[in-house]
Amino acid sequence: MSMPAVCSGQDSTTVDVGAYVEDLNSQSPISFRDDWGFNSFTMVGDRYVLVDVMVPSSLSMFLSSLTGNNNNVKQLWIKELSQCGDRWKRLVDLVVEADCRVILNLRPKGDDQTALITLRPNDFNK
Repeated sequence: MSMPAVCSGQDSTTVDVGAYVEDLNSQSPISFRDDWGFNSFTMVGDRYVLVDVMVPSSLSMFLSSLTGNNNNVKQLWIKELSQCGDRWKRLVDLVVEADCRVILNLRPKGDDQTALITLRPNDFNK
C-alpha cells in the first residue's frame, strides 16, 4: 500500500538542476566578496555540477590542506559558500533534491594552481 504513495510523491517533484546551472553560468562571473566569486557553472552529465570558484590568492599556499576528503574540510567549504546568498542556497537545494554532487574547482586569484573538492548531497545535511 505504501509503495504507490511513495511513487506519486516522487512524480510530483520536478527538479531541473541543469536549467538552473545554465542560468547561473549565464550570469557568471558572480562576485560575492572581495577576491571571492563564481567563475562558471557547468553540468557534467546529470549527476555532477562543476563550480569554478575564485578564492583569495592568500589561500594558494594552504590549498592542499583545504581540499582533503574529510568532513571537517567539506563543512568548512559548505559554511563559507553558504554566505554567497540566495543563488547558492537555491543551487544547494536543487542538487540535494536531485541527488547530484557538486565539484568545487578552487582557483586562487592570480594563480594557475587549482584544487578540487567533491561535495555529496548528504554533506549539506550535516
